[in-house]
Amino acid sequence: MTTTEAQRTLVLPAVLVAALSGALIAAQGRFNGDLSTAGAGALVTTWLSYVGTLVTTAIVLVVQGRAARTAHTLRHDARWWWYAVGLCGVPIVIMFAIGIPIVGVAIASVCSVAGQTVSGLALDARGVGLPAPLHLTRRRLGAAFVALAGLVVAVGAGPTTNLGTAIGLGVAIFLGGMLISGQQAGNGRVTQLTGNPVLPALTSSAGGTVAVTVILGVAAATGHLHGVHLPGQWWLYLGGPLGAAITVCAAWAIRHLGTFALTLGVVVGQMVTAVLVDLGTGVGARWATLAAVVLVTGATMLVVVPRRVVAAVPR
Repeated sequence: MTTTEAQRTLVLPAVLVAALSGALIAAQGRFNGDLSTAGAGALVTTWLSYVGTLVTTAIVLVVQGRAARTAHTLRHDARWWWYAVGLCGVPIVIMFAIGIPIVGVAIASVCSVAGQTVSGLALDARGVGLPAPLHLTRRRLGAAFVALAGLVVAVGAGPTTNLGTAIGLGVAIFLGGMLISGQQAGNGRVTQLTGNPVLPALTSSAGGTVAVTVILGVAAATGHLHGVHLPGQWWLYLGGPLGAAITVCAAWAIRHLGTFALTLGVVVGQMVTAVLVDLGTGVGARWATLAAVVLVTGATMLVVVPRRVVAAVPR
């Protein structure tokens, strides 16, 4: 089997891994949102999530027997941006912790995905994190518009009585989604350079942990952590380990799909899981939320089913 044929056969597995990543994102958002409202607050929850991701990734590398090799790579080959891309994920983790208890997992996910869709098109066109650029086509542009329509439908019928709050949170999560695409593309590039999708999970979570620690220190020094306490339910702290799995899955899948198609692949798992989580936790699912899920999933199929991604794989 040639290299090109091998790449083609990995497209469908990459879509499935992207969907798994999306399911984990929805679950992580729910855990972090519950931890935040249980007393930890959005900032402490974000810090705990990043620390948990960093520790989990380090444990995985040790179990794999790659600790020494990873340390050598970091000493001799690592660049500052390997860590800096982790900062792109900080806003979305914070906004999920704030927004999900108010608007639910499904709507927050739609807003995040819409942001990733827009930035994913731009990043793919420039070839960021890819062997070669994936040029903008009418089909890909149409998929972006369909995904954005899902955002409008979801936010316009949010489960909050304060429409201004829903719109504000929707815009903030949308912008956070745009930034997270930069982390995914950067991690994809690190995976390409090192051949190890676990390593970018380590570097990006390390960079994010440093950034959130600084913010947390400033908040503590200025008295903005008053009343914060850590609840005793252990499962509320699963956001960190899930973050490690999300980053590894995305870092591997993006090499075969590109940022835009990765985003849309993530949608399938993220939106279905988000609706199920909302139903299971009593938030419910309005017709508009379900319509948004259909629209964004349709955008995914618009790109993936015709296999334009396969055709774009460099020969």
